[in-house]
Amino acid sequence: MNYFLDLRTDNAEAFISAIESDANAAGAADAPVSDNGIALRGDPENMRRGMDQLVTLLLTIPVGITVDVAADQIKGYLRGKRGIKEAKITWTEETLDADGNVDAIPRERRVELDES
Repeated sequence: MNYFLDLRTDNAEAFISAIESDANAAGAADAPVSDNGIALRGDPENMRRGMDQLVTLLLTIPVGITVDVAADQIKGYLRGKRGIKEAKITWTEETLDADGNVDAIPRERRVELDES
């Protein structure tokens, strides 16, 4: 399953640079969010320009880790980043109906940010 972290920020370029810097510091392709394998990967092509810029990051959530645990870990990771206005985890669940057709159900979980 593919998970994404959608962020609204006032400076997408700076946030992508911070993610890349965290990944480089860890010697990895992804920025580590926690010790249990949750990680983020940025893609500058996903930025939208404007007052509130949307950044979509690929989110790695290892098997056995729930979305709620990932949201808590991301909250801690974002605590040190400035300019984040909104964050949510999005994914698509696929189920089979009685006829064998695949239903794609979009899901999301907001990451509760600290007020600052």
